[in-house]
Amino acid sequence: MNKKLLYWAAQVFGWTTYIGLTIILNIGSEELDTEFFITMVSVWVMGLALSHLLRFIFIKQGWLEMGIFKILPRVFLTIVLFGIGMEILYYLSQLTISSEPATLNSQQLFSETISWSFLFLIWSLFYFAFHFFQNYRKEEIKNLKWEASKNEIELNRLRAQLNPHFIFNSMNTIRALVDENPKKSKDNITKLSKILRSTLLSGKKKVIFLEEELSLVKDYLDLEHSRFEERLNIKYNIDSETLKLNIPPMMLQTLVENSIKHGISKLPEGGVVEISASIINQNLSINIQNSGKYEPLGKNQSNSTGFGLGGTIKRLELLYGTSGIFEIYNKNNKVITKLIIPQTISDESNSNNH
Repeated sequence: MNKKLLYWAAQVFGWTTYIGLTIILNIGSEELDTEFFITMVSVWVMGLALSHLLRFIFIKQGWLEMGIFKILPRVFLTIVLFGIGMEILYYLSQLTISSEPATLNSQQLFSETISWSFLFLIWSLFYFAFHFFQNYRKEEIKNLKWEASKNEIELNRLRAQLNPHFIFNSMNTIRALVDENPKKSKDNITKLSKILRSTLLSGKKKVIFLEEELSLVKDYLDLEHSRFEERLNIKYNIDSETLKLNIPPMMLQTLVENSIKHGISKLPEGGVVEISASIINQNLSINIQNSGKYEPLGKNQSNSTGFGLGGTIKRLELLYGTSGIFEIYNKNNKVITKLIIPQTISDESNSNNH
């Protein structure tokens, strides 16, 4: 129902209800005759016309945008004037309708004027209340759109930061092999081009399938294994049912990279990186274990990577609010990184490409 139609429906319903209650209260009295019903119809028409005029004044004078302390005296004075106007019209209608001459009684005129004014006061309260809640709703929608727009800008900034960071670290891996093993470095350049193609295809998506993300992670770990050789051992424990679940692009890759740079690379004997994925409460649960030690008080953890854990936490917050979970802690000489990815965001491009 559009706004104009809703207004008129409320007008007709409100005044009809008032007339109906008046008739019910007069059932059984001698006044309930033809003249009474004609009077009620005239009151219905006058009330509808005057309240519509009152609305016109509210809008024309811009009272809907004023503060409450500015509105109150204006509205109070106006409804008193409208109460007087309604009483004058009512008296004139009585002169026309009634078979007996209308008598003027100052006490009756005063009480009826107060009654009409009170009726218009009730009407005004409903009208202002409706506009208050409507404007509140509009403002709430506006704030939600602004928040979504701000989040989208922040996500785009994080994506723009993530891709160059990943390319830079991958190139460093290959550079370390150029002199030592030129053939292997050429093979790794081929792998890197494959990785870059994957990241470019997924760069504009909010989420991709875990299957795609794992393919990227495996290619990246192949590059790192060429550098660390026997110092890097990799284990996978992936539930097949998780492969078609959603995950933000490069989120797992960033955490795996973090586990190598701040775990394996600092250990002369190397270590193990184990990646597990399962379903918990219909959400994607990822567990990364790596040899090493996490130092939560050190700021170098995020600064040295150029993106690091801070970027991952921020992306989770922007995409999922408090529903996304990130934990990292030490246990039995290993660093445990846990992710819970809610399955609440869908990407149409996923379904189009698969």
